[in-house]
Amino acid sequence: MEENISYYENQFIRADALISDGNVSEAKEILEEILGQYPDFGKAHNHLGWIYYTKLSNHEKGAYHYKLAMRFDPNYPAAYLNYTYLLVDLGRLEEAKEHIAETLNTLEGADKASYHSELGRIYEMEFNLIPAYEAYKKAASYGFGAQFIENMKMNMNRVKDKMTIFEKLKLKFT
Repeated sequence: MEENISYYENQFIRADALISDGNVSEAKEILEEILGQYPDFGKAHNHLGWIYYTKLSNHEKGAYHYKLAMRFDPNYPAAYLNYTYLLVDLGRLEEAKEHIAETLNTLEGADKASYHSELGRIYEMEFNLIPAYEAYKKAASYGFGAQFIENMKMNMNRVKDKMTIFEKLKLKFT
């Protein structure tokens, strides 16, 4: 039994590498094989969710697999973040805010920079510009990569350009 699990863990690593190399169809087959034997393999659900959502534009199946990934591997942070991206991209903003708040409060090792960036995106989509600016600023403070921090600065500048003079004044004095 342990040999089988090890085999499927190795297959998962292979599928992950195939995705990185752009060979998504072969990776999908491997992930489906893994889940055929181990339907509670959370990481495989996450990767399959990503394929369905980003490559096949099947939002329903993507969400389904992300939810299974979070259920079966509750400490695997990628599934939570991928599910956040899906919710925001689909405009399910209230659900996304709730998911982010819950994740930041409960998931050890959550990528705070990415979650605050997504909050900035949500607030910007809602034309709630001061909270958007603050969320991007907070994301930058949690970020480590120079490119990520630069992107957050660009986001902050873009949001600031959208603000009325009164919003800019309020931002300056808060």
